[in-house]
Amino acid sequence: MDNLHALLPYAAKRNFSNTPEPGIDGPVDSQRAALGAGQLGFVVQKHWASHLHYDFRLELHGTMKSWAVPKGPSLDPKDKRMAVQVEDHPLSYASFEGTIPPKQYGAGKIIVWDRGVWQPIGDPDAGYQAGNLKFELRGHKLHGKWALIRIKGKNKSDKQAPWLLIKEKDSFAQPASAFNVTDALPDSVMDKTPPGRVKARPLASGTSLALPPKLAGSKKSTLPATLAPQLATLAQGVPDHPIEWIFEVKFDGYRMLTRVDGESRGRADKGVSGRGAKDIRLITRNGNDWTSKLASLRQAIASLKLPSGWYDGEIVVPNKKGVPDFGALQACFESGRTDNIVLYLFDVPYFNGYDLRACPLEDRRALLKQLLETAHSDSVAERVRFSEAFNADPRSLIASACKMGL
Repeated sequence: MDNLHALLPYAAKRNFSNTPEPGIDGPVDSQRAALGAGQLGFVVQKHWASHLHYDFRLELHGTMKSWAVPKGPSLDPKDKRMAVQVEDHPLSYASFEGTIPPKQYGAGKIIVWDRGVWQPIGDPDAGYQAGNLKFELRGHKLHGKWALIRIKGKNKSDKQAPWLLIKEKDSFAQPASAFNVTDALPDSVMDKTPPGRVKARPLASGTSLALPPKLAGSKKSTLPATLAPQLATLAQGVPDHPIEWIFEVKFDGYRMLTRVDGESRGRADKGVSGRGAKDIRLITRNGNDWTSKLASLRQAIASLKLPSGWYDGEIVVPNKKGVPDFGALQACFESGRTDNIVLYLFDVPYFNGYDLRACPLEDRRALLKQLLETAHSDSVAERVRFSEAFNADPRSLIASACKMGL
């Protein structure tokens, strides 16, 4: 009954004998049904009404909380996009595409521009009531952390409350000058594989970052002195079954493995290790020790206080647009100035006395992500970052990578 009461404004504005829009008791589509218990859906609909705008909707308590965003979402945290709150919509609206006839409320064409699942950060009810709703998106086009912030309108009695839709700073953020997501990816996603179904599984109950991980396939092991990383294999096209794959950025840099080994044994190499400290080594894919060349990065890693293990990643130098610049990376080593080198970590094959190589990759990555989120400070996060995965249509990812110059 509460849901029906919340949807009365939606129903009052529409004549369902003249509009193809779903009624307040319409069934949800198969994609929404596939999300499962505990999952919350979101949708962004591109709406050619009197003016083109984007309708941003979050599922909460059985309805879609809705905002009209005139300029559409932006991946640039500097862009604070106006989002005018409108009436709640039924869950069935998440799959609506079509044309609302002239003289009807919201007349014009509508497509599903993006959809997926959203995860509240904190209590969603408290955040919504306070006008400070923070959340994470896993869609075809929109990912990572976002915020909806309510602002003061010109008229306090105005029922259409103004909010701001803001992309938060994370690995999915992009400068607007480098990438405009609405221009680059303008089409519907209704025929795409539902996003959000390939995701890192939660760690097993009782798993602690300070204790051996309880991951399927892990086995006790001493930390090997050397480790040959898995290398990329050239592919001619996207996989036939993309739901079985994880998609990440191919960084234009140097492969770099980090070896963290318990307590050092009295070594006192300046800038590398000292008595009573963990021995941290930065090793190239060919087994060369570059720790002395990357002293400041080694110091940033040390501040994370990582457990013993091998951590696999790539070092890069981002340009002003945030895109890795291989030439700039080479110049750093030629000049000996390496303080602006960033390490992206994407795997942890050994961890705290366990060999994890037989564990599912998504479980290893879940462990690594949780570890970095727990250990990070803002200053270190600029130097050591997690390589996020993109739960999106791979062809769209290729198009985006090309536009961004990746």
